[in-house]
Amino acid sequence: MFLKKKIILLIFFSLSLILLFFYNNHNKKSHTQIGGNFQLTNHLGQKTTNDSFNGYYRLVFFGFTNCPDFCPDTLNNIGAIIDKIDKKNELIPIFITVDPERDTAPKLKEYLLNFHPKIIALTGTKEQIENVKKKYRIFSKKIMDMKKENDESNHNHNSHDHGGYSVDHTTIIYLMDKKGNYITHLNPDTTNTGAIKKINQYL
Repeated sequence: MFLKKKIILLIFFSLSLILLFFYNNHNKKSHTQIGGNFQLTNHLGQKTTNDSFNGYYRLVFFGFTNCPDFCPDTLNNIGAIIDKIDKKNELIPIFITVDPERDTAPKLKEYLLNFHPKIIALTGTKEQIENVKKKYRIFSKKIMDMKKENDESNHNHNSHDHGGYSVDHTTIIYLMDKKGNYITHLNPDTTNTGAIKKINQYL
């Protein structure tokens, strides 16, 4: 009977060690689950990587310049948040386009004139943007403009699509640490007051 109990305890102990190993391993993986290395171009035309922001916390948001309301509203909110957090000089807001075909560096530079001067915008090739989207677990999809011209011949040049589309995309804002590791995120419905309070907990 004593031997049986000893065997049961030994099995239980072994299973506990196995579970602990998988738990720790999962936590290590989840730490690098969001974010990572990338190679993009900023709105000034300069090559930019994840390491370009080392030493600064980052507030990362994905969007596109042709977005009618949500993206500009979010960027305005980010500007207001930057002005009111405790350590504003230690955080850089980063706007990464999900529409690299239209959002060139010059277009992003012009677009940013409407927002807080600390915001940095990034673009790149389609492959580079797809890579950074995967690392940040961002979904985006083109929504084509289905309006058609009432042209009976249907051969009028103007009746064909020439880039008239919107982009549906993930709207989470990520807070990353000074090495680009994920800390937490802000949901679209987070108020500025709530965002400021949450960010201040980590800076």
